[in-house]
Amino acid sequence: MSIVISSGEAIKDEWVRINSIDLIDDAEHIIVDLEFLHTHWSQLEHAQALVGVELEVTDPIAEIEAYLPGLVLVVLSFDAFSDGRAFSQARMLRQRYAFEGDIRAQGEVLRDQLAFMQRCGINQFCLAEGEAVEPALTAFSDIRESYQPELK
Repeated sequence: MSIVISSGEAIKDEWVRINSIDLIDDAEHIIVDLEFLHTHWSQLEHAQALVGVELEVTDPIAEIEAYLPGLVLVVLSFDAFSDGRAFSQARMLRQRYAFEGDIRAQGEVLRDQLAFMQRCGINQFCLAEGEAVEPALTAFSDIRESYQPELK
């Protein structure tokens, strides 16, 4: 199991990615991609497992609007340090769609961006390879003032 920073503390990741309908009942927390979500939603919404979806930066948030009440996690991919589209996806999930579940950042998740990610509504972080957990935990208090309003 990998380590995830969730709400300011390091936890073991209990989520499992699946790509087969036969695996739905094999885990308590499952993550699927957008295509799998569309294709198998009727089985997923009746599964015993908690369900999350993993989005690419090119996936429109509107594609999951109908599923949001049944999702407890949305995973956003940060493919490159310089690509800010996942920041926008997170902000839209919180503000436009009022998503109250967990939003997880994965990929190029670097310590220097954690506070900014949190300001956009992300509350779980899978750090990039080579990023140490302990220094990352202090990143959330690095920026004391910001120009944009807090998400409510």
